Amino acid sequence: MKRQTVLGSLPVLLVLSGCGGEAGPECDSLDTRNAVVKVVSGDGNNALVNYAARHSSVVEARVNSASTEAEKLAVWEKARQGASYRLGDDISTNSRSKDQRAVTCSGVLSATVEDVTAQKQVEFEVEQAPDGTVSVSVSPFQF
Repeated sequence: MKRQTVLGSLPVLLVLSGCGGEAGPECDSLDTRNAVVKVVSGDGNNALVNYAARHSSVVEARVNSASTEAEKLAVWEKARQGASYRLGDDISTNSRSKDQRAVTCSGVLSATVEDVTAQKQVEFEVEQAPDGTVSVSVSPFQF
């Protein structure tokens, strides 16, 4: 039986300070991009980075040279924590609410661990409250 890991098994929401504009939230703003990366990188069960770490020959060599299980686990954890993330240049706006306060978006997120980069399409929503506060939530995905 194949085990699938779900990213963000709990709903994840990040609140950003709004600029008070009337245009509504945008998928491709710097704040939105940073929020998506922060949500994914902060997930302890991040399937994307786990995949990259498992397929890295550099990480594998370090694990193989570790002598105890504790050292091996430390190598895995250090590799995961050292991952770098990037949300691709092309962000799609999938839909916009009638009141223009919420937008659903998608883009390709990359996680790099040493010599391996894994990519996955990620769906997210940007919502602007009446007070101008903007929140970003990332939909769980399977990898």
